[in-house]
Amino acid sequence: MKKNKQINELQLKVLRLYDELTQFSNQCAFLCDSFAAIPAQQEFIEPETIDGIEHYSSWLKTRLLEIKGDLRKIHEQLKEIKKI
Repeated sequence: MKKNKQINELQLKVLRLYDELTQFSNQCAFLCDSFAAIPAQQEFIEPETIDGIEHYSSWLKTRLLEIKGDLRKIHEQLKEIKKI
């Protein structure tokens, strides 16, 4: 019974993480489109725009590492459940 409860909890975690990953993917696509449009719109890129690009690039990397960490934790939990 305990094993089933653990599996159900992990399934919920996977569903939540999938939703987060979907939202993150949409944000990445929007950001990539925005980055691609910048050179076409302006000859000179404003310093604020450059700062924004640096900020969001850092955020993307950090968020991706968080998602990867969450996936790793779920994977480890599944391995532990299989041992039981």
